[in-house]
Amino acid sequence: MQIDDETLHAVEANAELVLSMARERLGQDIGFDEPGVRWLDGYVQRQHEAGDPNLREALVSRLGSFLGKCVIETYGGYWTRFDGAVGVAFDAKNCVYPFAKIEKHLENGCEDTVHGFFTMIPIVFEKVLGKTAREEAKADAAQQDDED
Repeated sequence: MQIDDETLHAVEANAELVLSMARERLGQDIGFDEPGVRWLDGYVQRQHEAGDPNLREALVSRLGSFLGKCVIETYGGYWTRFDGAVGVAFDAKNCVYPFAKIEKHLENGCEDTVHGFFTMIPIVFEKVLGKTAREEAKADAAQQDDED
């Protein structure tokens, strides 16, 4: 089920807010892509270790929006409401839940990383996304490793 325009606007605005905050206040040159998710992974881990638990709900909302936008920009998909939760759907039966993943990483730390979630998408959803998405994700990860 498609999400309503108000929710879509809020999710998109939150994703853009995270992007602009990372660039302007934290000096991170990131985008809605795998390097952006690598940055997000470290940020969420630091919040898990030393962040204010009272800010968790706001963090889940904003960072989940950013993660979902990265999924859409990298693998395709669209914002939807699936099983009562906002997620990114690839088709009528396949969906990922970026908000739930952010919440799990904040709660459990590195055993539930957002980067792991992101890089598993083309493997788990290969039949839906096609082999090309998996190959592109592997190439992007290899290039990033070479640069690090």
